[in-house]
Amino acid sequence: MPEIIDYLYQFHDKGGHQVTFFIISRESGATSYYQYMSNDGYWYMMKEVRTDNIVVTTYTRPVSIETMTAALGWTGRADLTYNTPDEVFGEE
Repeated sequence: MPEIIDYLYQFHDKGGHQVTFFIISRESGATSYYQYMSNDGYWYMMKEVRTDNIVVTTYTRPVSIETMTAALGWTGRADLTYNTPDEVFGEE
């Protein structure tokens, strides 16, 4: 998985080259979803759940578009498995 992640989870250093993730879909509300796509064929989802002044942010693991298309991921976003950033993007 990525070795370096910036505070916006947009730039990752992976395998000696830079990979850029950008938002391709989003839905805002009490539960907000953001889908990110990379220039090397991966996507992941970020979910924010707002309760009063508390926001809990969780992520899916990056998925290759060869495994599941971004469109299918977006359609099934509520059923995906979300974890904390260190579980998803940390060292394995």
